[in-house]
Amino acid sequence: MLLAVAACPAGAAELAPWTEASPPAFTLPSLDGNTVALTSRPGETVLVHFFATWCEPCREELPALVRLAKRGAPALKVIAISVAEVDSRVQRFIEPMAVGFPVLLDRDRAVAKAWHVSSLPTTVVLDARLAPKLVVEADYAWDTIDPQFLIARASRNDTQQPQQSLTQNREGHDNELR
Repeated sequence: MLLAVAACPAGAAELAPWTEASPPAFTLPSLDGNTVALTSRPGETVLVHFFATWCEPCREELPALVRLAKRGAPALKVIAISVAEVDSRVQRFIEPMAVGFPVLLDRDRAVAKAWHVSSLPTTVVLDARLAPKLVVEADYAWDTIDPQFLIARASRNDTQQPQQSLTQNREGHDNELR
């Protein structure tokens, strides 16, 4: 099966303001057999991470998301969404990581398409109203960001202009605030 989703090369990635219309809420099956609805998380800052097991940057990034989720708990929640993959492959990939957040299965890419995900990994940060505020369409060095900074960025008013942009380089962990 050929996917129209491309992996981004490693390197500088920017956590940028979300500029698209709000994507629809979703309900997806999870690896543990439950069904998870995005709407079950109001009042929380949520990081929605789209990935695939064949995507090398995704494979390298997911352990950092596990650590970010631990550092940001309970104020920051993470949801990982596997795009167009077989459940057993995702299970084998996730099992050794002791992921403490839901891993959902977007088997037919319906959610990825509705959220305009065109490359993997893609991560969207939602505010407490579950409105998208930030996006990064590449791998990101999540170990280098303070979860409280991320929550504050996502919580800013829509009318506020971004006062700073966090750019990072996975290899050098070179953070630059502009």
